[in-house]
Amino acid sequence: MTENKRDIEELRQELSRVDGHLLASLEKRAKLSRRIGELRKAQPAQLPLTDRAQIAALVARASGDMPPEDLRIIFGRIYASSLALELPVRVAYPGPAGAAAYEAARVRFGNAAELVAVDGVAAALAEVSAGRAEFAIAPLETQAEGPVQHTIEAILATELKIVAEVELATDLSLMSKTGNEADVEKVYATAADHARAARFFAGHSPKLSVLDVKSQAVACDLATEDHGAAALVGDTFGIERGLIVARRAVADAGPDRVRYAIVGVRPSGRTGDDATSVVFSVNDAPGALLGVLKVFADRGINLKKIQSRPAATEEWAYLFFLELSGHATDRPLVSAFDEVRPKTRFFKVLGSYPAP
Repeated sequence: MTENKRDIEELRQELSRVDGHLLASLEKRAKLSRRIGELRKAQPAQLPLTDRAQIAALVARASGDMPPEDLRIIFGRIYASSLALELPVRVAYPGPAGAAAYEAARVRFGNAAELVAVDGVAAALAEVSAGRAEFAIAPLETQAEGPVQHTIEAILATELKIVAEVELATDLSLMSKTGNEADVEKVYATAADHARAARFFAGHSPKLSVLDVKSQAVACDLATEDHGAAALVGDTFGIERGLIVARRAVADAGPDRVRYAIVGVRPSGRTGDDATSVVFSVNDAPGALLGVLKVFADRGINLKKIQSRPAATEEWAYLFFLELSGHATDRPLVSAFDEVRPKTRFFKVLGSYPAP
């Protein structure tokens, strides 16, 4: 054995020892999480609020040997898995299984959480309102189009609150049993996913056929049964179904970045670094919007975001979606809201949550 090979072998043995320490630490963390879960059994379901800050602090302490984004992903999954052990919950999401909302729920709540696919955001919120689920998850904002109007309108129709957010960048991959793209003769995909990868398929062999299916779950099931087939799905979901990536990142426009709202019955508490979302409409009068915004400016409240959307219930009327720095129970926001309400036709706080 050459000296280089001997050194490499010794380093690999050291890596194995490090892996053993990592496993022991993860199992110790799991035991602590289960213990917390036992102590919280009689308490209402409430998400821990400091996970994001703790992960950021860990990444900041790192030496730089591992890429910061990889560390965020790794610790994010560890925290999600631990959360599922200490807070076994039922989470409703707008289906179908395997869609982006499913992946966002897995990222936040871990693999042990019970995820329930329902038909649309309103149905997901209804599960929480009826006590059949502790939380619902729904798309709140997309990078391309801004606030998701049907989600905001669905939340407005309830007494539920946004209690947390999770951001997800979803791409599509070609996945099969073998992971060999040369084996693929047909691809199962939903109509929406097919459209997202139209250029990819246009540049592929004309012999490749694309068959529409109703969900990513069906696509995976069919690809699993057929040696010459692949599924067009997200990596995480495909891997869970036993498939291997044959071609990664095939969506024409790249990853689709979406902020998801986690919605529950009980408002979240303060963390010291929070954001609050509100929705309002103003009277049709000169300076009406300016009058509302000036209230926040006079109190030094930072407006992180303001966007408008047509109101669904009234022609030529608009709803304004506002994200503010601070928690809804902070004194400056409480006094601002009290002054703003008489100036608006409609005003509602959607919720406060740890700042994105």
